[in-house]
Amino acid sequence: MLIQIILVAAMALALVMTWRRALQDVIRVSEAIGWSLLWVAAAVVILLPSVTTRIAEIVGVGRGVDLVVYASVAGLFFLVFKLFIQHERLERRLTDMVRREALRDLEEEADAIVIAADDNQNGDGI
Repeated sequence: MLIQIILVAAMALALVMTWRRALQDVIRVSEAIGWSLLWVAAAVVILLPSVTTRIAEIVGVGRGVDLVVYASVAGLFFLVFKLFIQHERLERRLTDMVRREALRDLEEEADAIVIAADDNQNGDGI
């Protein structure tokens, strides 16, 4: 079928892109292996859809496509949760950095005021 060819080609492209990102040190090798397993499993399911039907029967789901949908939704929920946690962590780090920078600026301004006051008391000022 044409759709199988297109989808398997997309999985192959995803596999190549995954390892390109790993070689560029954008993602860890362990992450690349995990994503690679996902792409290969997806290609197997695309080429052999009866596999999902057999697995679905084993776990008690009616059809293979239902199993794929359930697993996909669960996987997407997990990824959204992981992204949420990373976003919160980055937000906290950014807040801490901004806070430190603001305190550093405030300290520099206070030092400048003290120096200016000392200069005025010593007659060095205007």
